[in-house]
Amino acid sequence: MERTIGNLAQEIRLHNASVYTNLSQCAVRCCQVNAIKVIIPSIEPTKTNLPQGSHDLGNGYVLLRRRERTPHTVRRCESDAILQYLTAKDIHVPTTPRIIRWARLRLPNGQVARSAWKELAMTRQPRMARNVKLFIDGTTTIAEVLFYFNMTIHDEDKTFALISEYGPPHPELLERSFQTVVACTYHGDASLRLIEVSHIQSVVAMIPHQFPSIDGVLFYLVERPGLDIIRMGGIEDNIPDED
Repeated sequence: MERTIGNLAQEIRLHNASVYTNLSQCAVRCCQVNAIKVIIPSIEPTKTNLPQGSHDLGNGYVLLRRRERTPHTVRRCESDAILQYLTAKDIHVPTTPRIIRWARLRLPNGQVARSAWKELAMTRQPRMARNVKLFIDGTTTIAEVLFYFNMTIHDEDKTFALISEYGPPHPELLERSFQTVVACTYHGDASLRLIEVSHIQSVVAMIPHQFPSIDGVLFYLVERPGLDIIRMGGIEDNIPDED
């Protein structure tokens, strides 16, 4: 309402004669334009609001900087995970392709998933956002993202995430908590895997904790409540140009 009053006030200042006639015509025209937009939503261009240097992947997924300028080799364990994926797709290469890493990925629900590649390199410790929930072949798992990159598979451009999967939920804790406490073991480089980014559903927190009578530290799952409502409302995480 305040914005409408301000717009109409600007229209008044533009006309010295027949002030109220011009004002009424401007109001009628504004109502007509709004009615047309409601009847035909596609008539108005979609606003992207994407930062400079981002890469829209479609279906709500967007790669965000930072991004390497030139292709680089990766560590041996990361190379093995990539080669294993390529072999499963019947693609045989003598060495792992050199890749250009991306740091962040915006998800369809508006969240921004980060990666260990840049989070661990930052001098100012950020709010950790590199743990994600995955849905693959009807199964939900939790993983830490190491980095994102693009690669051509059978003449088709695809975007991947190299992840480290957490172990399955501790069965005793899961049963005693009536399926509410999901606590997993972190395996690091021992459980690397390559996935397409479309399998990433949301950003989650994995909190380290020493549970009584259980050996070792487990990481328990904490999810952001109300993600479905947030997505319906079009609310997104704030996306700065670069970390």
